[in-house]
Amino acid sequence: MGTPVKYRPDIDGLRCIAVLLVLVFHFDVLAAGKAGFIGVDVFFVISGFLISSLIWEQLEKGRFSLRTFYLRRFRRLAPAFVTVQLLLIGFSYVLLLPHEVTDLAKQSLTAQVYLINVYLWRSVGYFGLRADGVALLHCWSLAIEEQFYLLYPLLLIGIHRYARRFFVPILAVGALGSFLLNLGFVNIKPEATFYLLPTRAWELVLGALIPFVQPWFEKRGAWRQFSAILGAGLVAASVLAFRPGISFPGSFALLPTLGSVALILAGSGKGSWGSRVLSVKPVVYIGKISYSLYLVHWPLKVFIAGYMVEYTLGWRWLSLALSIALASALYRLVEDPVRRGVVFEGGRRFVIAYAIGFTVVMGLLASGLATKGWRHRFSAEVLRISDYATDQDEAARRCEYVVGKWPGSAGPCPIGQANAPAKWMVVGDSHGWALAEAFSLFLKRRGESGHLVFSHDCLPILELGSKTCREFNSSAHAWIEAHPEIRNIVLVSIWREPIEGSLQGPDGTYLEGRAAMDAFQDQFARTLKRLAAAGRNVYIWEPIPTAKMSVPIALARARAFGIHTHIEASRKEHERVFAFMAVALQTNRSLIKGSISPLPAMCANDACILEYNGAPLYSDNNHPSWSSAPFYSRIIEDQISAAN
Repeated sequence: MGTPVKYRPDIDGLRCIAVLLVLVFHFDVLAAGKAGFIGVDVFFVISGFLISSLIWEQLEKGRFSLRTFYLRRFRRLAPAFVTVQLLLIGFSYVLLLPHEVTDLAKQSLTAQVYLINVYLWRSVGYFGLRADGVALLHCWSLAIEEQFYLLYPLLLIGIHRYARRFFVPILAVGALGSFLLNLGFVNIKPEATFYLLPTRAWELVLGALIPFVQPWFEKRGAWRQFSAILGAGLVAASVLAFRPGISFPGSFALLPTLGSVALILAGSGKGSWGSRVLSVKPVVYIGKISYSLYLVHWPLKVFIAGYMVEYTLGWRWLSLALSIALASALYRLVEDPVRRGVVFEGGRRFVIAYAIGFTVVMGLLASGLATKGWRHRFSAEVLRISDYATDQDEAARRCEYVVGKWPGSAGPCPIGQANAPAKWMVVGDSHGWALAEAFSLFLKRRGESGHLVFSHDCLPILELGSKTCREFNSSAHAWIEAHPEIRNIVLVSIWREPIEGSLQGPDGTYLEGRAAMDAFQDQFARTLKRLAAAGRNVYIWEPIPTAKMSVPIALARARAFGIHTHIEASRKEHERVFAFMAVALQTNRSLIKGSISPLPAMCANDACILEYNGAPLYSDNNHPSWSSAPFYSRIIEDQISAAN
């Protein structure tokens, strides 16, 4: 291996680039920052490089100790993390509602034992946590690094002892295997590929291989200069070239990772222009506090945004600046003093202090879970309202379409009157799920039955959306056409996809703006024509008014803390946003038996109602709550009856 490990300011400079990419992405302060998540990939390469350099050098000198290695890692990472955890627990006790506390406690417990990446893989989505509200979402990358740190030293010890000559080939094969796993699963199991170590390890191992190439670059100044240009270009390209629909990490992650490798090599020996730029003092300082900055920025963003009706650009920039200030304090008061041994000098003192901190954190989190979010803090009325945030139709979750097969064994889920002939079918996105009980009540009053199937995030329109969505709609229509007794079809959706930035067209390409709208209008018409040709009566559930934040949370906060915010939708604004849907309905009126609009019942005045008879009509800011099914079923019954 090359020269002994020494401090390189350009590595801290590269950390600065990595963390700023993440911050720009998370705070959404620059239009060009939509791929800022690649900063995590840069961190992975840096970590692999530093750890491999350190361990192998000590193995070569016969001085490596697992105990010392793990102690240094915990000194580096644990104190700041435990401090942030304690601050979050204090904040949650004062200002979070019970279900928010339990969500945070589950995240914190898994984060403390570095398994939060597994928890997020299994939990984030429509049926679990929403990513933008997960305060410890960013800790998935720390979990991957710690899992790597746990296993990698053992691998190096084994290689050094039994296969020293084959160190590079063994690592290269391991990196290739992990990379191929990533390629094989990124489109099949995207969440698992993103969050789990086996499909991410190649990025860390890529960094671990750098020390074996480094000696060659140390002696070749021209190559270092070229490497700096190449590295900067690849990292910049990864930011600028990313587009929605690109599978990640996949092969695209080669851009930031290879770019990081090139920038690290460019700083070898006497360095390059790139390493000198990365060694500028302000850049190095941000790199030094990058761990603390990474820890504090996302919880800060989640909590500030969670209390604001509109998280404007000014507030986002202010949040970013506040993150840097808090990180600087955390670094100076906790992270750096403990790491250098100024505080808790000696391994024994540190281990005792960490054990106490860990026990306190775990005890408080266990208390939060055991009491279901410290419910004693609030009145019965606040608890009643806040519980609507989890007021969802658990039974109807089984009705979600899974690629290649229908839910259940006999087809879509039955709804309505048991044992009555099935004449109806509801096809939708997650709003189909949220309204399952409402449609079931409607059918029971008519003495009829039907079926329900949904796929979250999927318009019930042929040949639009992701591959999964296209398969879902194709399967739904094939099933409808194979069952002529199903006479009435209800298409249910939030209908927002055409206006949310991008939409995959019939050939899988991403469409934006006018192209997305045109594709929607075309495929909406084609879907209706196909159903009409099959002799079906088609009903459309029209867009529901969307509140500006979670309705149960806003109403509960108003009762608990006196924080009153105007989050209700405006009918005029709603109609302006969904003007395209009105055009689609009008253009295809002859193909539609009837449409079901919630506006007359919910927006008699310009401001749309959020609750009915003291109960929230939503479980978040747009999905109907399960308990409000009787309210929505009357809307369905009144308007379908009027259409017949």
